[in-house]
Amino acid sequence: MKNKIQIKIINLLNKLFKKKRFNENSNNYKRKLFFKGLLEWDDERNNLISIDLIHNINLESLFFIEAQKKVLINNTKYFLEGGQGNNALLWGSRGTGKSSLVYAIYNLFKDKYVFLMIEIKFFQIKHLPKILRNLEKIKEKIIIYCDDFSFEKNSEDFIIFKNTLEGSLRKHSNIIFYVTSNYRHLVRGMKNNDGQQIHKKDATENLISLSDRFGIWLGFHNFDQEKFLKVVFFYSKALKLDLKKNNIQNKALEWALLRGSYSGREAFNLVRFLQSETR
Repeated sequence: MKNKIQIKIINLLNKLFKKKRFNENSNNYKRKLFFKGLLEWDDERNNLISIDLIHNINLESLFFIEAQKKVLINNTKYFLEGGQGNNALLWGSRGTGKSSLVYAIYNLFKDKYVFLMIEIKFFQIKHLPKILRNLEKIKEKIIIYCDDFSFEKNSEDFIIFKNTLEGSLRKHSNIIFYVTSNYRHLVRGMKNNDGQQIHKKDATENLISLSDRFGIWLGFHNFDQEKFLKVVFFYSKALKLDLKKNNIQNKALEWALLRGSYSGREAFNLVRFLQSETR
């Protein structure tokens, strides 16, 4: 039954977009395609295409974001089981696990439910209205993942995205947005949460109105030194790094100072670097 539903969705997607989306047309290929369930917009083809999930990330490898995990797991499960679900904004510093959590959520549910996740890059915003129009006849659940979004105030992209979200809330009960950003309100130049003035007072309400379209806000922050070292040691063990713990710690502190960050991404980058150095 699941295979028939998947093939039905792919066939409908093929009809909705005028240009052919996929090079292969066999049923086996279509089954394989939809089992992945992960698509992205291709500017050259002007179509959605299937992509391999190269981020083999699981929830157990993401540390010190337990509250964020719980909220996004519950929201996604509720949505995939027939509920409305909330749009979610994952905001915070670079390398703190925002995108990794979205991919881990996808990996958690991809074999349990029939759904699509469509990844949209910031420079592809102009295609969003077209994509949504062409998904109107799809009844299965769809998560649109917008990676690393941020806007200049009142820019064309800002207006397009805001209008798209407003329209989606009215029309598409089977679609939710998961958006990652370095900015709490998605707008560059605004203060995150420190009580300081946010631009001019008369412009604040319009700018914040975009982030108000998200029922869930999840903040992500850099680790302190202790947490950073714990993550470094975890990756060192997972990747079987052949170095003594004291050496790893010293190199980790040097690395964090050089890179100016105690993020999970920098912990992983360090261990991969040390792994290449010790071969």
